[in-house]
Amino acid sequence: MTTKEKATLLRQAGKLYTLGLKVEKCRDKLRRLVEKKVPYDSPQMITALGEFEAADNEWKRLEQEHLRYRAQFENSEDNS
Repeated sequence: MTTKEKATLLRQAGKLYTLGLKVEKCRDKLRRLVEKKVPYDSPQMITALGEFEAADNEWKRLEQEHLRYRAQFENSEDNS
């Protein structure tokens, strides 16, 4: 694996970590709203759910991209 490939993987890992923190923050916000018994169909709950889903979907997308890159780099290393 080249230095550039390692740097790409490290950058992606950093993004995943940061995005994971955002996902957990959104999840916590939803949990607090549920604990406060905010109605599920309220604008506040709908907004919080939308924020969580957007962050979670982006995390899943980036995770798949990271796994593909890692596999690609590992395969190129095996073929060397």
